[in-house]
Amino acid sequence: MLGRRAVAVVIAGWALFPLEARACSVCIGWTGGADGGYYWSALLLTLLPFAVVMVVGAWVRRALRREAPADAPGRTEPS
Repeated sequence: MLGRRAVAVVIAGWALFPLEARACSVCIGWTGGADGGYYWSALLLTLLPFAVVMVVGAWVRRALRREAPADAPGRTEPS
């Protein structure tokens, strides 16, 4: 049992402590405008919470519309 734990610790340590630790793949070696990946990733992370809130809101609105009874006040049935 101790052998398996030791192997798990060694594998986790190897995976979490790479030989070449870098901040991100687009920051290292950035030449000042050649790629723009840094700015696109920052924009994505900035807009992502708004997109999630919009998707959840649309999902809730759709679920509420499906649950609304057909004979609710204000609705007219077609003749």
